[in-house]
Amino acid sequence: MSVYDTILSDKNLVKLFEHLIKKGKDVLVPEFDPKEGTTYPDVVEACNVKQNEVLEIINKLVALGLGNFEYHDQILRCPYCGAEHLKIYFYCPFCNSLQIYKEILMEHIRDGVIGPISKFKKSDGTLVCPSCGTKLTVEGKDYRTIGIWYRCLSCYRQFDIPKINYQCRICKKEMTPHGLMITSISKVIIKKEVLEEFANKHFVIKPLMDDIKNELLNIGFTISSPGVLIGKSGIAHQFSIVAVDSTGRNIVIDLITSKGKVGEGEILSSFLKNADVNPYKAIVIAIPGLTEGARKLATTYGINVVSGENPSEIMSQLKPLIPKSEKLSG
Repeated sequence: MSVYDTILSDKNLVKLFEHLIKKGKDVLVPEFDPKEGTTYPDVVEACNVKQNEVLEIINKLVALGLGNFEYHDQILRCPYCGAEHLKIYFYCPFCNSLQIYKEILMEHIRDGVIGPISKFKKSDGTLVCPSCGTKLTVEGKDYRTIGIWYRCLSCYRQFDIPKINYQCRICKKEMTPHGLMITSISKVIIKKEVLEEFANKHFVIKPLMDDIKNELLNIGFTISSPGVLIGKSGIAHQFSIVAVDSTGRNIVIDLITSKGKVGEGEILSSFLKNADVNPYKAIVIAIPGLTEGARKLATTYGINVVSGENPSEIMSQLKPLIPKSEKLSG
């Protein structure tokens, strides 16, 4: 199966690749959503699916070889429920109070006076040295920032590093930094050759599929695309299009694409499906064409074959094979 056929077999992958081509993107970048946690906005926008389906699509895309995971960011999770929704608390290391005050420590460079910025800042916002009264205007020349200073509003003690704890916003349990789960989230790099093949073929195949479906609908067929039929073996077989008339007789159409000409293996695979489901008429559309061996094999198996490189060429061959009324003619 070609890369394009692989994408075509899943409607969500088709929607996603159409979106990527339209937006000119080749990377799926994860983002944090306050309600859903880490998600992939492009998948949500393109496929209009829920969060659990987003991850299924991402994993399937990579499993099928259409793209690769690459490290993007570190994610902190609750060790109890796995949620990413964490609240960070700064505590006083002496009395565990949450009522702490943070200030910048600064130094008047000329006389070396050090203190919290509140000691230097006047009501109008200007900075004045509390020791010598000099107005400080240029950072790096008159003054400099040398660190951070905390003060507890409960026990009034000072410290430079607060105690840090986390609380899960979902299950409400608390944990220390040592108890956190640290995981990573990946972006997905779509393979350049996959995007190129999809773009090159989709501009031919999508209009072609639309033309075929419209032709069948206009002459009274009910269609499903992709369509599934259960064979005598009990196996479900998928076809590009399954068309059924009012009498229940059906046409199955398989659209097969290849970088070169479609070979005997694809025709044999199509024959085996047809033998199991026994359709009234089977048609294979081969893009861009068939090898001589594949053409002979199709004739031997009684498979109607249409081939070509553009929709108009294919439709001109296909129309004579489609009956013009609800009663199918062989």
